[in-house]
Amino acid sequence: MAPRTSQRGPVPSQREGAPSNKPPALQPLVAFYMFLAANVIAAVYSPIQDCDEVFNYWEPTHYLNHGYGLQTWEYSPEYAIRSWAYTGIHAAIIQIGRLLPFGTKTSEFYFLRVVLALVCTLCQTRLYSTISRTLNPRVAVFFLMAMTFSPGMYHAAPAYLPSSFAMYTTMLGFSAFMDWRGGIRTAQGIFWFAFGSLLGWPFAGALILPFLAEEVLLAVVTGELYDGFRRLLDGTVRSLILLALQTAVDSFFYKKLVCVPLNIVLYNVFSGGSKGPNIYGTEPWHFYVRNLALNFNAWFFLALGALPLLLFQHLIRQKTISKQTLLRGVVFTTPFYLWLGIFTLQPHKEERFMYPAYPALALNAAISVHVLLANFGSTDPRDLASRIPAQLKLLSISIFILATFDIGALRTIGVFTAYSAPLAVFTPLRRPGVAHAGDNVCLGKEWYRFPSTYFLPNQVRAKFIKSEFSGLLPGEFSEAKVGFGLFPGAWLVPSGMNDENKEDPGKYVDITHCKFLVDSHFPAVAPSVHEPNYAADKDVWEQLTCSKFLDASETSILGRLLWVPEWPFIPYRYRRRWGQYCLLRLSAIVSLQPDKEGLTTTGLNPTSALSATLSPEGSMSCIANDTVYHGTITPPHRHAILLTMARFSIHARAAEKIDKAEQWVRHNCNTAKLNVAMERHKLDPRTLLYGTLALLTLTWVASRIIRRISSRKLTARPGTPDIEKRSPFKAPSREPGVWIPQDFKRPTAPPFPSWSLTETKPLPYRPFRYGPKYNVTMGLRTMHWDEWIELDNEYMKYHDLKAQRIAERGSKCSRTAPEAYDGAVELVEELMDYLPQRYPSLYMKTAVGMDNIVTGESFNIIERPLKEDPMQMAARFTQDDLAIMFERPDGQYYLLAGSILLAGFWRLEDKFGMPLSEIHTSGDVPQFKEKLEKGMMNFFKRVQPEKAVLRNNYFIQVDDELAWSNSIGSEDAEGIGWFTAEKNKAIRHHYFRSERQSLRRLPRSGGVVFTIRTYFLPITEICKEPYVPGRLASAVRSWGDDVSKYKGKDRYQEVLLEYLDASHQEQLDEGLDPAKEDEARVYPF
Repeated sequence: MAPRTSQRGPVPSQREGAPSNKPPALQPLVAFYMFLAANVIAAVYSPIQDCDEVFNYWEPTHYLNHGYGLQTWEYSPEYAIRSWAYTGIHAAIIQIGRLLPFGTKTSEFYFLRVVLALVCTLCQTRLYSTISRTLNPRVAVFFLMAMTFSPGMYHAAPAYLPSSFAMYTTMLGFSAFMDWRGGIRTAQGIFWFAFGSLLGWPFAGALILPFLAEEVLLAVVTGELYDGFRRLLDGTVRSLILLALQTAVDSFFYKKLVCVPLNIVLYNVFSGGSKGPNIYGTEPWHFYVRNLALNFNAWFFLALGALPLLLFQHLIRQKTISKQTLLRGVVFTTPFYLWLGIFTLQPHKEERFMYPAYPALALNAAISVHVLLANFGSTDPRDLASRIPAQLKLLSISIFILATFDIGALRTIGVFTAYSAPLAVFTPLRRPGVAHAGDNVCLGKEWYRFPSTYFLPNQVRAKFIKSEFSGLLPGEFSEAKVGFGLFPGAWLVPSGMNDENKEDPGKYVDITHCKFLVDSHFPAVAPSVHEPNYAADKDVWEQLTCSKFLDASETSILGRLLWVPEWPFIPYRYRRRWGQYCLLRLSAIVSLQPDKEGLTTTGLNPTSALSATLSPEGSMSCIANDTVYHGTITPPHRHAILLTMARFSIHARAAEKIDKAEQWVRHNCNTAKLNVAMERHKLDPRTLLYGTLALLTLTWVASRIIRRISSRKLTARPGTPDIEKRSPFKAPSREPGVWIPQDFKRPTAPPFPSWSLTETKPLPYRPFRYGPKYNVTMGLRTMHWDEWIELDNEYMKYHDLKAQRIAERGSKCSRTAPEAYDGAVELVEELMDYLPQRYPSLYMKTAVGMDNIVTGESFNIIERPLKEDPMQMAARFTQDDLAIMFERPDGQYYLLAGSILLAGFWRLEDKFGMPLSEIHTSGDVPQFKEKLEKGMMNFFKRVQPEKAVLRNNYFIQVDDELAWSNSIGSEDAEGIGWFTAEKNKAIRHHYFRSERQSLRRLPRSGGVVFTIRTYFLPITEICKEPYVPGRLASAVRSWGDDVSKYKGKDRYQEVLLEYLDASHQEQLDEGLDPAKEDEARVYPF
């Protein structure tokens, strides 16, 4: 009867015909779809944040896929600080995507983005599942919210950057180190961090340090130095193999031996003076504070508070909020602080440097919210929070969740609507007849917003013209067919490259080579010599398309941070101001005559040519089909886009000829031929995004309303109780030892579906968890009323054994104190009411009591005196042992009624009449005083008749006696204990003993009833079940010295563990996948 140590699990038992009672949590599949929806939206609509992504990754990938692209100095074999292995993986993905019927390079761009979004989703779901299982389902839900609501992930999830790649592997590394099911996964965790650090970004390896420190500390404390060293060595060897493969690939491309991760570290850490990352700009120390506050709003500040809150909860409140120790909690929360500290100290700062730590930030924030809610939801009268009405608490939490969602959504929409123009303006180039092979699209001051050559048609090249920027621009990969080997552009040394960001004039082309030009104009920005307002020169440039682009210098801080709608009632000073981001095309093609007047264009608008004249016999172009008739074009300008008329010094005759030429072009060239059907079905991205967000919000609101309505129709069932908190059913005020009868009627139990005395099998309770920590708790979970008593096809075996024990031992096993007699009778009445409802094929209710249809027994509860002790009578009804605790005036609960026939390790005669605490201390229950007593006493005082709970525990027994384990001594002996058991008996003598206990308050007498159902199976039988041997071996190893002594571990551990390990290995050899265990079982099964 005494509550024993158990490993607490949040998932209650489930039986056929009974509703599930799992704690509120999202299934991993649901979380997967939520992550996927957010990431795919980001992949489709998120603008590219950093030109590094374009020029260092998209462009080299384009070179691998299409044979040409822009090249940065980092890819020069002289420096070799970018990995072709990393780029090659992505190029291979695009190559696979090219097999699909997409047709355009832009489709390839978005295909890779969606694949990256999917990879991110898989990693997020893996970490979500691990958090839910390892920490708490509520922590996992808040982790999901932080990851999906935050604008930071809108940029990071689909980004083609090593820092995003490192973010993916960080999530897998976290999962490996956090998930100890089936053993410690140090080697796997090291490999994932190495994968992200070597192939992606070397500095991401810093995030592994807290986990390695835990590994070393664990090895030292447990004395398992060899096992710890072996795990570290295993992970290191895996990482070195990966490094060797990467080095081989990179060396193949560069045609020399290179170690790219080492080169990256050497350049970024050991360069100085005119080299190194600092030459690209520095930021103040608070840059990341501002950036993370913007990208994660409240979640960032919650993340900062995770460790202090965790320490406060454990050291001051002295309450656990997860299934892990304080040490593991510290290890889980430390990586974010470590990462933020390291990069805050670096002068050169970039938003993308924080990407690898985003999962750690979200985890910290989720832990903080969980701790705060655990205290905010307290009903302990000593806590101030207990005085806050529940409705106000719910409102506060709802406001917080909706606020974080709304702020994140407004920021995300604001970024998309403000800065998405670069992804849109190149669309006209893909229309038939607009651009052709050999055309150039020139970039001036907008070079750093170029979204990559994937947005240009085949063989249309991006070129740079001079702007106010004076640093080093990318060159082009060599397309020469020289030497032996693939991709010569990867190993031929390009000219004009340097690692000091020094300008190379050779990277520019003259504007006369530009057929198209991308430019922006902001009203408040004055044109300059190198950055004139090209779009305003309408005589020269035709606007193919223009999109709005936020004018950040003129927009208020609110408009820069969030989406501000263009509603008339919003004050003008808060509205967003706009510039134009345009794709321009040369408005007409002219031939250049020799400069007979000796005039030059020096110092003038580069699109003006004083020597340009128009000749009908010269060169004209039909813009729709790009047919060019070459007249007097000088050789250096043939096949280039020629300059148009000068804006001044043009005489009337030339103007007249221009008019005639324009009329001829309009008459003969159809420049408006577009696909009507495509235009008819064209979708506005902003409309689609707003509609999706609105639909998600409405769906969430509708689901909450439906759930609220449904909950009012259903019978309220309380959730899993917290033994440290007051019951939500307030007990009437009373003196200790005085019970006020309550008018509570247990709900009618439905018949057990298809129950059979011969076919219904015992439920497979296996209430043990993976180590390395064994949790000593009461392990309570809410009980459904129809699950109170479990009967199965072993009923007759238990019934006959009980009858034998009653006949042999009588009052030694069944007795009732006079003061508890009414309570015992009440229990009999409750059972006589319940059993015929639940098992109508076994029991039938009668006018005086109940009949057993199978055994022919009749039980009369009306007659007085009763034929036998009421507890003894009740014991004949069930397969359970029964006990009732009653409160006396001293406030303690005493064992005053019981029928303990199958306990195995304890005797009713020893415990009868003892108070609750003494029952446990006399049995040396581990950590009872430290961890169990206070909570158990509170539970007994507060539990109400409406509140029924379940718990499970387990033991190992080294004999086959269900009723009494003779291995610890004779049932009638004085000194019994494990010390008498034979050591290391053969495995066939080892049995698994599991108890399923229910606890409830009787409404009339106030007694607290225990029902104790024992399940008894050979170890060899349960080890045939998938996952059981490995999990049980891990659980046994997790017992501390006190638990080991209590459970007699030294009597059987050598034989048992050897057998369990061998059985587990056999299952693995047969293809068992430990990662799929959660799909096959739920606690306590």
